[in-house]
Amino acid sequence: MGRLSVLIIGVFGVTLVSAASPVLAAAETPPAAPAYDSTKDYRKGVEALRVGRIEQAEAAAMTILGAQPQQAAGRQLLGLVKVKKGDLAGAVGEFDKALTSDPQFIPAREERAVALARLGQSDKARADLEALKTQAVACAKACKPELRTAISRVEAALAAGRPAAGRDAGNPIARAAL
Repeated sequence: MGRLSVLIIGVFGVTLVSAASPVLAAAETPPAAPAYDSTKDYRKGVEALRVGRIEQAEAAAMTILGAQPQQAAGRQLLGLVKVKKGDLAGAVGEFDKALTSDPQFIPAREERAVALARLGQSDKARADLEALKTQAVACAKACKPELRTAISRVEAALAAGRPAAGRDAGNPIARAAL
């Protein structure tokens, strides 16, 4: 950082004052970039999936993951894209990564359980169902409605072996956490 030295001559003598120059300091230090907030891109991705624009949703997920590779919502969004493309095994992998990043992320656990049920992996889907039920017991009132919906949907998927009927079952994006 540049320093500014000033010689002050006064009635009582000579004084040398040295101080950091804010003008020079500003020129040497680049401005800090604002922190990336993935909420806008996540919402764009969810909306794109809702209207069938899979490529746009995938681009939004990749934007999020480019900035924050371990971000749970970005991984969950990419998992939803893979579900829409019919790649259930790939979707389960993305939901796994989301849950590694945030084990309490309800939408990722719900979607993973439904995908596992559709793949015929009932034991793993049941394990996710039990985790959701445990989370519901420990959860504050704020997340209970979301957990009840997730639990019901997973139970129905297990019973049917395919996507659960019910609240927008054909469109998993409707339940995506925002």
